Amino acid sequence: MTDLKSEPVAGEPVGDDDPPGRSLRRHLTPGRIGLGVYLVVLVGYSGVEGIPMDRVGQTGWIIIGMVAAKIGRPWREHLRTVLDWLPLLAALILYDHTRGIADTLGMPLHVGDLADLERWLFGGTVPTVWLQEQFFQSSVRWWDVGIAIVYFSHFVVPWALAAWFYMWSRQRWVSYIRRVLLLTYTGLLTYVLLPAAPPWFAAARTGDIEDPVYRLVGRGWNELGLRSADVWLSDAQGGANEVAALPSLHAGFAMLVAVTLWPLARHWALRVLVAAFPLAMAFTLVYGGEHYVVDVLMGWLYVAAVMVLAHLWERWRAARTPAPVAEATITVVDAAIPVSDAAVVETPAPTGGPAVTDHEAVKGRQQA
Repeated sequence: MTDLKSEPVAGEPVGDDDPPGRSLRRHLTPGRIGLGVYLVVLVGYSGVEGIPMDRVGQTGWIIIGMVAAKIGRPWREHLRTVLDWLPLLAALILYDHTRGIADTLGMPLHVGDLADLERWLFGGTVPTVWLQEQFFQSSVRWWDVGIAIVYFSHFVVPWALAAWFYMWSRQRWVSYIRRVLLLTYTGLLTYVLLPAAPPWFAAARTGDIEDPVYRLVGRGWNELGLRSADVWLSDAQGGANEVAALPSLHAGFAMLVAVTLWPLARHWALRVLVAAFPLAMAFTLVYGGEHYVVDVLMGWLYVAAVMVLAHLWERWRAARTPAPVAEATITVVDAAIPVSDAAVVETPAPTGGPAVTDHEAVKGRQQA
């Protein structure tokens, strides 16, 4: 029997693979080229000026990156990106300014009672003091570098995750940002109603902790050659509300990131990293003198409350939103086509009856 397999035509590639030039053009899309250029510029800028950390600058770089990754798409998408992120930026700037004045409203300041609570929970010892006695040394050690990186991740990871969600699914981004803002503003409300001092404050300002407590979260930056980050952190700490310790939003955001990523991390190694992130942040905050263990636990508790509230809101809103009505589509079959060749498409049957296909309907009409 004659083999009907066709012979290759001269000048055409053999097989299904594209020629190298066409394959390269397919992978080097305008968006990927734009994103690559953006990353090179961002790395160069960060090396010269420091990593952008202020709200406006950081959000601006995020928007520019997303626009660069969408080069070649309609201009309306770029405009929508800007319009989506500007309200978030405004909400975070408002939080920054109101957080700084939350301790000026006359509410009683909690200092000694938190130190006493830590002693009661841990057998007469303040965990921050114990950890610094065990690990603090006059020279910078590798774990000091580690806690500097973990502490700094609070200012980058939640927003990088938001940018990734936005590029992946705007609906998922909206869900995540809803939880971010809920956590941010419930924390702010607590700072206003319950101003509380961290361990370093209780040791240096009031003497409620007799042992010295050092602020260690920025020690490791010089070892990495990132002195600009250390300067930025010192300036930020100097201008921040010093008695906004309960709950710890550093701990809260680390837990929110972990809870959000957990269902998406399918491999066990990724889940180990996800689970380790809030634990590493907790150690960093307590050892670094920035928060009590109670502050960390309250930050995690706030995340649990925010997740429940957001879920209930989303369920309530979904229940009130009418479901889209599916329109019945009937396939018109040409009479010249045999019934056996007609496309079989199910058509809803009268109430209580079985579904009837267009195939059966046409066959019935031909028999009639």
